[in-house]
Amino acid sequence: MAWSAILALSGGISVHTGVSRFVARDPIRPLYVAAAFAGIAWPLLGTPESRRLLRRLAGDAGRLPARVAAVAAAATLVVSIAWSTRAAGGSDSSCYVLQAEAFAHGRASLPPPLPLASAIVPPAAFAPIGFVPSPAPPHDAVPICAAGLALAMVPAALVSRDAVFLVVPLFAVLAVWCTFRLGRALHSDLAGAGAAVLLACSPIFLYQAVQPMSDVPAAALWLAALVGLSAAGENEPARGRAAREIAAGLCASAAVLMRPNMAVLALPLLALLPWRAASWLRFAGASLPALAAMLALNAVRYGSPLASGYGATDVLFALAHVGPNLSRYPRWLFETHTPLVALAAIAPLLPWRREQRRIVLVAAASAALTVATYLAYTVFDDWWYLRFLLPALPPMLVLAMLVVMRLLQLLPRVRPWAIGAAAAVVVLTLGAWFVHVAGRRAVFELAILESRFRLAGDYAGRALTEQAVVLAVQQSGSVRYYGRRASLTWDAIAADRLDEVIDALRASGRVAIFALEDAEQARFRARFRGQRYGRLDWAPFAEVHAPTRVRFFDPRQRAPFQAGERYPVEIVGRVGRR
Repeated sequence: MAWSAILALSGGISVHTGVSRFVARDPIRPLYVAAAFAGIAWPLLGTPESRRLLRRLAGDAGRLPARVAAVAAAATLVVSIAWSTRAAGGSDSSCYVLQAEAFAHGRASLPPPLPLASAIVPPAAFAPIGFVPSPAPPHDAVPICAAGLALAMVPAALVSRDAVFLVVPLFAVLAVWCTFRLGRALHSDLAGAGAAVLLACSPIFLYQAVQPMSDVPAAALWLAALVGLSAAGENEPARGRAAREIAAGLCASAAVLMRPNMAVLALPLLALLPWRAASWLRFAGASLPALAAMLALNAVRYGSPLASGYGATDVLFALAHVGPNLSRYPRWLFETHTPLVALAAIAPLLPWRREQRRIVLVAAASAALTVATYLAYTVFDDWWYLRFLLPALPPMLVLAMLVVMRLLQLLPRVRPWAIGAAAAVVVLTLGAWFVHVAGRRAVFELAILESRFRLAGDYAGRALTEQAVVLAVQQSGSVRYYGRRASLTWDAIAADRLDEVIDALRASGRVAIFALEDAEQARFRARFRGQRYGRLDWAPFAEVHAPTRVRFFDPRQRAPFQAGERYPVEIVGRVGRR
């Protein structure tokens, strides 16, 4: 594990001896080797000498699970930072990062980057990817996503533009640790540590932990609220219980601020509150600031406290979506996490003490509500939309681990140390499989795959003049965030107005530049096929070479190119594997 951490932080090690060369870049293989050695050592663990050695190495055996959970949380931080995409380019990442930057400058929206008549350029063209025009004049660009994560990024945004990419990894650490605490509250430190390790290795959890998106933070905050209300003992002082109720209210409302449809998960949480008016008032009072902020921002941005940038609820949610989603989510979940997660459904049927039963039922109900909500949601075809179920994953892993522990305890004449060792083998085996699946699903390639956004944005800021206006869709957020250049989304420009827009930009002293990914060029030509600049019948002046290529075109070069003039094409960023 230490060698894996070194490779993760360094990006790889290469040593030349003059005769030979030693290269180590893959931090996953050492984990496989460690798991293999653990399996080989299993028969030796039963000898008295081995147990004494393990006790000497591990220290206090009672604290070992907590240390394992702490290592899992630390490893999560290392991996999520080392493999962070650090990209503000796609619809979601651009939405959160640009929104955070606006908040840091005291704005709730993005004003138009240049004054062009709306008769030529509609308000939608001023909205970069991840944004839509506000329904109220002056039609500033407002985000399609919720405000919670962006607000959490504000302190980091005030430090530097890169610091915002540390926020999600920190929430990932919180999620892993809270998973451990939930398992501890329900069964034992051992069950909690096992669930925490499995979450830290989860393909979808890692997939989202390396991206500036709200899925992991929202899940972590809701889980913190659940743990806060679950961890209180019957004999806990009133002041400690009050603090937990306030903290739970703050975390639950912050989760809703990040993902509004998580409001339904507040209903099971209420079952953990004592039947005392003071407890309910503390929880509700702590929830009010975040909820009031959400309603106020919605009113300012979208014209109504109940409106949002996501679109009409009756379009997003429909019973017709349930069938297609039922054929997707369970399959994706089993393919990436094995049928182990199905054991969670058994946990509520097992005998529990009264207080534990209530927590088990709340955890199970919350997971079920999350799944039910997204079964009715819009249908998607990519496995990583499993991210919608992330709030359900930690409780499911904890409940599944509880069932595993109960099954191990049913084995005849098994000593406690053997139960712990067997549980460790189960967790290590599943964890290694999870990491293997994550590698096959390109989790550790995301930084490379998303590199085009930063490369293109940095190039725009470095090579284009401040008078440049970049016409882009996929790159419209990156050229604003990294390049500090104005952008127009070309797919909002009328099909017969492209030439007119470029002429208007020139007349105002601006320079039009096209930034197009390979897959966009055919769409661009098809949309503007009746326009002279829509043909793209001249060479680009620069190309960003990443797994997805981005080409920069200058319309001023079209006429010279058609006349036979040729010019060099600047190549930016030949990106390979780590």
